[in-house]
Amino acid sequence: MTWRSAHGAAARAGRLTVLESTPADELPPATGSDPARQDRDASGRFVPGNRWGRLARAKAGPGGALAGLDAKATPEWRAARTWAKRAAAHRIRELTELHGGDLSAGVCMLVVDGADLRADARYLAARARADANPELSRIAAGLLASARQAERDAWELAAREAESRRTVGRDVRRWLRPKPEETKP
Repeated sequence: MTWRSAHGAAARAGRLTVLESTPADELPPATGSDPARQDRDASGRFVPGNRWGRLARAKAGPGGALAGLDAKATPEWRAARTWAKRAAAHRIRELTELHGGDLSAGVCMLVVDGADLRADARYLAARARADANPELSRIAAGLLASARQAERDAWELAAREAESRRTVGRDVRRWLRPKPEETKP
């Protein structure tokens, strides 16, 4: 799909552009793959230093590229984030007890996101007081509102999932399995 200048009925109707498929004779030529497969050895395994291995180093997880940025942050901000990790773990334990002993990854991520937002808000509020910066106070208030919303969303999702577990049973994924009558030849 591409944007093109309007023509025909669209142009007569006053449109300037139209979204349409590129005609076959205007498509760019195909680019072939490298048959030598320099990223793999004779048995098909990746060789050291392959491009996919280099890309894997830029992951965003706990040990990825973002951890390097966190290491460069101020000690005060890192302390706030450490508090957030403890607070999130505590809240996840609470929600687990309150909602039947199981939480999905989605609920846990919402709790962690909310704790991170609250930690950032606390850091910015302290920085705003130290620097007498009302703009930072406004940003901190917005982060706190977002943190409260993430907490509400986590509670609502956990409650809905707990109700679903009570209705369907402990195995929420049973609908993925084929029905007995579908497995018979």
